[in-house]
Amino acid sequence: MTSLVGNYNRRKISFMKGKGSFLYTFSGKKYLDFVQGIAVNSLGHSNPYLCRALKKQAGKVWHISNAFLIPEGEKLAKRLTKKTFAQKVMFQNSGVEATEAAIKVVRKYFYSIGKKEKNRIICIRNSFHGRTLATISASGSKKNTEGFGPNMPGFDHFDYGDYKKLRKLITKKNSRYHG
Repeated sequence: MTSLVGNYNRRKISFMKGKGSFLYTFSGKKYLDFVQGIAVNSLGHSNPYLCRALKKQAGKVWHISNAFLIPEGEKLAKRLTKKTFAQKVMFQNSGVEATEAAIKVVRKYFYSIGKKEKNRIICIRNSFHGRTLATISASGSKKNTEGFGPNMPGFDHFDYGDYKKLRKLITKKNSRYHG
């Protein structure tokens, strides 16, 4: 009997270690990791560069509030803005926090340019974005939202592949509508 909340119907398999894109069970059986920690292990398991950086940082300080200057964060943000389209970086500690930030950034942007009516976001029904109230509302999944209502407003849903419905959802409230 587990003491963990049943978010998932867990498979009866566990892993002892990972290396690159592979996971290894306690009996030594090797699996290609298609899940990658639900898309968060983009550098793979036991990445030597990441392990060195984490070990080095763990010997200094593990976490500092954003209320203080963090030289390493500044350095990484500068690298990212130089190599991408971005002018600013907002570090998050989880996928759901990143999704929540994206929702807030896009709504705040349109509000700040005087288009506060552009506050709706189109989402694929039964998608998964995390377990906060906003992200389960974005999922449009009855399974994920039942019992947590009312849903957060501002999300319009269509079924994956239903491009006619998607086109109907694109309005002046959620796109760069040009007529």
